[in-house]
Amino acid sequence: MATPKKTSRTAPKKKAAAAPKKKAAAAPKKKAAAAPKKSAAPAVKPSRSHFEDKKPDAPVEAVITHARNLSQQMRIDAMELARAKVMPADAVQIDFLRDALDGAQRSWTTTRDARATGALAAARTPLRAGRDQLYQALRTFVEEGHATHKTLDDIGDVQGDDDLVEDTTRLLALAKKHRRDLEGTDVTTARVDEVRAAHDAFKAARGGHRDDAETGDATSAQSESESLRKARRARNVAFWTLATLVRTVCKRGQYAFRDDREKRAMYTLYHASATPADAGAAAPKPPAPQG
Repeated sequence: MATPKKTSRTAPKKKAAAAPKKKAAAAPKKKAAAAPKKSAAPAVKPSRSHFEDKKPDAPVEAVITHARNLSQQMRIDAMELARAKVMPADAVQIDFLRDALDGAQRSWTTTRDARATGALAAARTPLRAGRDQLYQALRTFVEEGHATHKTLDDIGDVQGDDDLVEDTTRLLALAKKHRRDLEGTDVTTARVDEVRAAHDAFKAARGGHRDDAETGDATSAQSESESLRKARRARNVAFWTLATLVRTVCKRGQYAFRDDREKRAMYTLYHASATPADAGAAAPKPPAPQG
């Protein structure tokens, strides 16, 4: 009987261990591009509604003049200002916002003046003249640093008839308080009495005007029309949008020229009691053309 052949089992061949893969050489990292210098324009702009009912803190014409002079000086000092994050585009933006404010102011005053008719307008004129005289006299003759100047800052510009009445009430009280400071000026006791009489006459005329408002013929601030309200709010938004950028540029300009008193003065912020003439007098002059 034949013996069965033994089958030899061969051990399975072991697979050669795969050589570890070489990691591809990492590409050299590119240096991140330097971030562009930020302009002075605020990154997050306040909402329009934030400014709509906020009164200008200085005469609009004075701020327009200040902004015009500031943008001229910015172009002269562009190289130094760049190191304080004030870019040439900021000067262009100030010019654009200045023109926008000029247009908005004209629109508001035109709309407001078109509604000033009859007895109310006749009573408003002498009161506004008296109000402005008291305001400027107190600004001029009350000692600097006195708390009264903060009250005058708060009074600011006139927005409408409500403001005119309230401002004059406060100014008459201040004129009485500072009668000694006003001695020897044209704001005599008799002049103050004239302003007080104009104040009373205007309130009386305005009271009658409110009666007219019930019939639909309203022009007082209490019954401000939609068109007048829109014009006033548009002016306020234009003012504060410009003022916000101007404040930032002035602050950075003063930093850029912190060691140069004369240059630093070119970046002084407008002030509440400024007039267009004041703003122009302190204005930097552009360089004379060469050749």
